[in-house]
Amino acid sequence: MSQKNKEFSTEIEVRFADIDAYGHVNNAKYFTFLETARTKIFMGNFVDFMKENLLFIVVKAECSFKLPIKLGDDLRVKLWINNIGKTSFDIDYMLENFEGRLYATAKTTMVTYDDLKKTPTLLPEEFIKMVS
Repeated sequence: MSQKNKEFSTEIEVRFADIDAYGHVNNAKYFTFLETARTKIFMGNFVDFMKENLLFIVVKAECSFKLPIKLGDDLRVKLWINNIGKTSFDIDYMLENFEGRLYATAKTTMVTYDDLKKTPTLLPEEFIKMVS
């Protein structure tokens, strides 16, 4: 995972509803954690782009599971925006506890989308500056 660009992070609450019959977080919930972190960070940092009908849409998602997350575990999601292209970029994630115990790594590929024109569009230069 590349960590050359600006790091963003947020805490995620592990809920009882996230736990499966094996007593740990169900693998599908990891993607919900990624979505929650991404939404919190984007709403906190990039909401002005969304107000201009610019959307960031997931076109690919992958996750590598390292250790199980259990109810009561502290969870933080760190992310970096990498591989910035003309209309797309990757987000690399680390899911860990507050002491740095790594639960998973993940990546989503995002496309910048003009919601009015209904087509992919160029990444704004201001966005690139904000994440570099």
